[in-house]
Amino acid sequence: MIFSNYLFFCLLLVACSVVCISGGRLFRFDYEYNTYIDGWLKLHVIPATWHDAWLRCDLEGSILASPINHHMKLAMDTYWKTKNINECAAYYTGISALFSKGDFFSIDGISLAKMPVQWAPGEPDNSNNNEDCIVLTNGSIADINCSEIFPYMCFKKKTKDMIMTTCGTVDKEYKLEPLTGNCYKFHQVGKTWTRAFMTCAGEGGYLAVINSQNEALHLKNLYDANFDKIAPGVNKDVIHIGMHDWNEHGVWRTIHGLKIADAGYAEWQQGQPDNSSGQFCGAMFRNSKLDDFWCSGIAPFICEKSPDSLLEP
Repeated sequence: MIFSNYLFFCLLLVACSVVCISGGRLFRFDYEYNTYIDGWLKLHVIPATWHDAWLRCDLEGSILASPINHHMKLAMDTYWKTKNINECAAYYTGISALFSKGDFFSIDGISLAKMPVQWAPGEPDNSNNNEDCIVLTNGSIADINCSEIFPYMCFKKKTKDMIMTTCGTVDKEYKLEPLTGNCYKFHQVGKTWTRAFMTCAGEGGYLAVINSQNEALHLKNLYDANFDKIAPGVNKDVIHIGMHDWNEHGVWRTIHGLKIADAGYAEWQQGQPDNSSGQFCGAMFRNSKLDDFWCSGIAPFICEKSPDSLLEP
């Protein structure tokens, strides 16, 4: 049994340079396909809290990876090694006991008791009764405070209904607009401006930037079509868009660094911007006119992406 496990591990290590790259275009270029687990993995080397790691994977259309079976554990261990990361370093898994103390489950509902893992020496210790998340370290697991920051790994399982759309994504909510050549998605569940920015980035796009009157009209049409579907309790008067005046108050720029007039659209609502109590983030009224809005305000938003943003460079 030990020999077969070792042989399988070696096969994974040797083949990873081939199998991880092939098939990557079926999901997104920053994920690497592995035939042994019939899915894609991505290592985020910038450390995050467990919740932010969970959120980032979710926004990318995946889940926090967990060693739910023998193949998955070996694939994760091998992928970690191919990235030349310190073997003794730790990274988050999707295993937590956040819902019920001591009851550890993966994101996809697999009990820790059923996983082929062993605790590291001295673990679990539930230090200060506040360690509800699990990291992998040198092939073993340890419980950790979920607010600590670690690298993490995302996993996307291949499914039969995964289709790469004309927008270069498996997210069917993105629709191509021929007039601009870009794709757009209206988010009916409101978020703060920064979370909206993060959401669009995770999806391979960016908070919509208005570059012309025609593009403003397209965003207005999206707004109108989704107005009655906006989640309850969300500010429906405006939507977040990709502009701000953080760096120099009163000088409005797109998130791509251009002054909005240079970008092609600077049609403000009458009386705006009024900088009411520190409104430093950009928004659009339903009539397509611009507004300055609170960055912490909860509002719907539109993401924009080019059709090739998630394809191999």
